[in-house]
Amino acid sequence: MAVRSFCADASHVPPKKVFGTHGKYAGALYTAASKARMLPKVEVELSAFSAVLKSNEGFASFFKDPTISRGDKERMVDSLTEGKKFSYITQNLLVTMAANGRIHEAGKVADTFVELMEASRGSVKATIISAEALNKGQSKDVQAAVMSMIGKGKNVDLTFKQDSSIMGGLQVVLDDKVLDLSIAARVTDLNMVLEGGAE
Repeated sequence: MAVRSFCADASHVPPKKVFGTHGKYAGALYTAASKARMLPKVEVELSAFSAVLKSNEGFASFFKDPTISRGDKERMVDSLTEGKKFSYITQNLLVTMAANGRIHEAGKVADTFVELMEASRGSVKATIISAEALNKGQSKDVQAAVMSMIGKGKNVDLTFKQDSSIMGGLQVVLDDKVLDLSIAARVTDLNMVLEGGAE
């Protein structure tokens, strides 16, 4: 996979590991933007491009259409980002993705890049999943518990979600780590014990 103008540098490595093709693009972009001291600018630019892709169906369809050549998509991206509209780093990434037939994944790359930026700022994403909505007191207690798990000096982007399939208890997702304290997980564990004892 060719990624134009992006190369690894130990002093500008991404703050966390990211995976998949979009992770490779986001990681390479982070390294290039860090070396050029343009991380915040690139974050804004890539997020803006991603927002247009997500909100403008015609714009997104153009880049997803397999009958439109990569060359045409590359020229479109080039015309949209040329001049002072985007930094050369963001432009290089988007043009390269278009040339490689990956421009329709720009939204995923942007989301992953934002994750890297949040990690570099000491921010941690946490999702609390409960079977039913938590009241204010419960939410406050859970938030305090998550903060104690993460430690001081970090910002926490906390999201609460509901999923009746967990039956009760909680699931805590910290970045890519999952702490499963749900009743559904306990039932699964119990079933495994019972099945093992039946042999």
